[in-house]
Amino acid sequence: MKGQDYVNVRRLVAAAVIAAAALLIAGFARAEAAPAEIATAPDMTRPTPAGTSPAPSATAAAPNASAAPQMKLTLADALQIAQANNLSYQAAAQDVQAAAARVIQAGAGRVPALSAGYSYVHTQNAAFFIFQSPGPGGKLVSKKLFFSATDLNNVNATLSYAIFSGGAVQAAVGRAAAGLSSAESSLDAEHANVIRDVTNAYFALIESRQSAVIAHQTVSVAQENLGIASDGYKAGTLDKADVLREQVVLSNAQVREIQADASAALDNATLANLLNVDLNSIIEPTESLGAATPTFTLDGVTAEAQSRRPELGAARAAVALADESVKAARAGTLPSIGLEISDASSKPNFENVPQPQLSETLAVTWKLFDGGLTHGKVAEAAADVAKAKINLKQLGNSVDLEARQAYFNYSAAQAEVGAAKSAQDSADESLRVSQLRFRSGVGTSLELSDALLADEQAQTQYVSAQADLRIALTALQRAAGLL
Repeated sequence: MKGQDYVNVRRLVAAAVIAAAALLIAGFARAEAAPAEIATAPDMTRPTPAGTSPAPSATAAAPNASAAPQMKLTLADALQIAQANNLSYQAAAQDVQAAAARVIQAGAGRVPALSAGYSYVHTQNAAFFIFQSPGPGGKLVSKKLFFSATDLNNVNATLSYAIFSGGAVQAAVGRAAAGLSSAESSLDAEHANVIRDVTNAYFALIESRQSAVIAHQTVSVAQENLGIASDGYKAGTLDKADVLREQVVLSNAQVREIQADASAALDNATLANLLNVDLNSIIEPTESLGAATPTFTLDGVTAEAQSRRPELGAARAAVALADESVKAARAGTLPSIGLEISDASSKPNFENVPQPQLSETLAVTWKLFDGGLTHGKVAEAAADVAKAKINLKQLGNSVDLEARQAYFNYSAAQAEVGAAKSAQDSADESLRVSQLRFRSGVGTSLELSDALLADEQAQTQYVSAQADLRIALTALQRAAGLL
């Protein structure tokens, strides 16, 4: 085979290899882009325990600040708005997108890299040398012989592939995958936190609103009792002290009414802040505090917590990431093998004559001694693995303790609802009897005022117990990883 034919064959082989690599890279990029596209649009409407009712319109979710809009919300509505608007949740979703992008970056080392370039060089004067040759009559004549051009065009294409990296590329991919798993677990944890916080604020608003209603009713009853006392004083059946006492009772009830209204307004603003809507919005919860609550067992709660808590998933991902870091560090003790194929052409190179430049390079690099750097990195990575495992064990114990505490708090809250209901029924009856005795002149104003205060406190305690039970249920579901 002639030399020129051999060069042409080599160029054809190189071109075929580069084209095949380009197709491989394009296919790999599409395969890697698919999960990234999924990650760029995280599911902001995950199922919630409260149901799947549709979210309110965008007008309700982003109200006009100057109109103090009204928002009637079920718990499911509030959760959907929070998941779409909550800034902490959105930040965690961006972390997942970044982690997915790092997986793609790490995987780039598994396929060949293809690059192409072009350069243009212009020189003012072409290079030449003077050559003397015989002229007419045998006289020597000097001639300029140019061996470069003033305009030089260079086109090149290079294919690079790391055949063996000592496991560094695989370790980088493993670390990126573990980081993605950790980010997804953190997103799940933030999702659960949003549900917990919004649910607690939702039922706290219901509690404060109902407490305000009780305070208003107490004021009305106190005003009625003051009228009875005034009529009795005019009729001569009651003393002036009875009237003054009822006036004090009314004043105290009015103070508590103002405090209850302020508490309800603050709880309304707290929920609006969690939903990331106008704080002037007037939110009207439509759920009932008296809804039935499920039953749990301690063993079931602790088992669910160990298997479903997203924080534990993130901790397990941290252990996997540390393991991959050990592999990456150990890659420094192994050789690396790389292949590079380059094809270039400069025109003109010699008086308008193109010169092809095809080259193949196979390189093996092995770091024989680095002063203990690689050994130190391996030791550090191994220590990080041990620490990650300790953190996982410690977190597992904390999760178990949290689940147990949430279970016992939930059981206590269930008992408190029954006790508070009995106390309210008793207080209602005592107030009714005291009012009858006071009207008939048998009872005293002190007895009546004590009964009114006790009845208000019993009603408020019953509402508080119901709200505490719903909040304790949410805390239990969060501790068990059920949100």
